[in-house]
Amino acid sequence: MNHIKNIVFDLGGVIMNLDVPKTIGAFKELGINNIVNKTGHNYQYSFFYEFEVGEISEDIFLESLLKLSDQTPNFYEIKEAWNEMILEMPKDRITFLESLKTTYNLFLLSNTNSIHQKKYLDECKKQHQVSFNKIFKKAYYSHEIGIRKPDAAVFNFILNDSNLKAEETLFIDDSLKNIEAAQKIGIQTFHVQDYNTMNVLKLLDK
Repeated sequence: MNHIKNIVFDLGGVIMNLDVPKTIGAFKELGINNIVNKTGHNYQYSFFYEFEVGEISEDIFLESLLKLSDQTPNFYEIKEAWNEMILEMPKDRITFLESLKTTYNLFLLSNTNSIHQKKYLDECKKQHQVSFNKIFKKAYYSHEIGIRKPDAAVFNFILNDSNLKAEETLFIDDSLKNIEAAQKIGIQTFHVQDYNTMNVLKLLDK
């Protein structure tokens, strides 16, 4: 791994703690049920993914959720429920990123949306007095660039946009599908399990 010059980090499950069942539970309290399939890993409605690649606005997304409810929640309540899954970014992970900046070019690649983005950027600033995006040379968010993981196009986009070589780039993610997609185009990978983000140091030392 001595040839690695660039590290691309996923956000949720790697840097930021997530708890999707909290959002599912909060939605149920608002009368919004069955938003995920039986595996619990995929949303049943296309508007979730359309929102994630910026194809629909926040209002259309919230209206789509409202139509699923057998109650009459307002947009604020729906937004709060949607944000329930967003947990903290532990201080040791922020410190870890800052330490890597002296040796590597850091990038972020996240499948996310504008509502979640505002929540975690504000929380990071409040908790750590850090502008999260400034930790990275560039942060790539799916709703801003119009493509999402595991589409190969998103990895090619980053390589081209930041003028990176695949063989000099390490991608870190907690989703095996995303890891496999990056590997197919020659990017080095590290699969995070149980938030073992900092174990990447052992890999880089090899």
